[in-house]
Amino acid sequence: MALLIPLAALMVLASGVLWPLRWMLVPSLVLGVAGGTWLIVVVPGLLPHGALSRLMVTLLVVPAVAAAVLAANASQGFVLELRGAVRSGVVAHVIEHHGKTTSYECVIRYRGATEAPGRLNCSNSYHVGDAVQVAWDPGGLVEPDFAEAKGTYRFFATLAMVSEIALVLLGEFTVVAGVTLHAARRVAAARRSAASDGAGTAHAQTTVSCNTL
Repeated sequence: MALLIPLAALMVLASGVLWPLRWMLVPSLVLGVAGGTWLIVVVPGLLPHGALSRLMVTLLVVPAVAAAVLAANASQGFVLELRGAVRSGVVAHVIEHHGKTTSYECVIRYRGATEAPGRLNCSNSYHVGDAVQVAWDPGGLVEPDFAEAKGTYRFFATLAMVSEIALVLLGEFTVVAGVTLHAARRVAAARRSAASDGAGTAHAQTTVSCNTL
């Protein structure tokens, strides 16, 4: 089982890499569900204590989600920097969408005709009149986004790898802790059984001795 943890963690990372790519949503979901289920459900189940198992689930969820999200940002940024086009524009309007959570959409105005996207998902930090740089892939491989500093995707890729390593180490630690705790339980049970058998033998010998007298 310990040998499968790096593979499961790699599946989570690959899920994040594929997520921004159009037409790769299904493979991304399959990899993410398979790797995440193994790491977050199966591995903590090795621990004999429920509270400890729940703690490890929480600790494993954090780097797993971080690795996938950071890998997705790195993947999208890499594609946009490699084959994307950039155009300057101005935020003309910010649309607020209300649902389970509040989201925002920026309407971008450009000077002259362009194929650049007119709307982008944004945050409440954007305001009407803000000058922005919009990056988009003419081939439509990934969704458009606000242009970032050159090489920013490397920063996200580095953080994704750090989260990946943390995920593997936590998974391996969970397996080792589970094996150790189960072994300690077996040793403790064997000692209790031996002590119980010894007490029973001593009681039987005392009874025989009393009958002889």
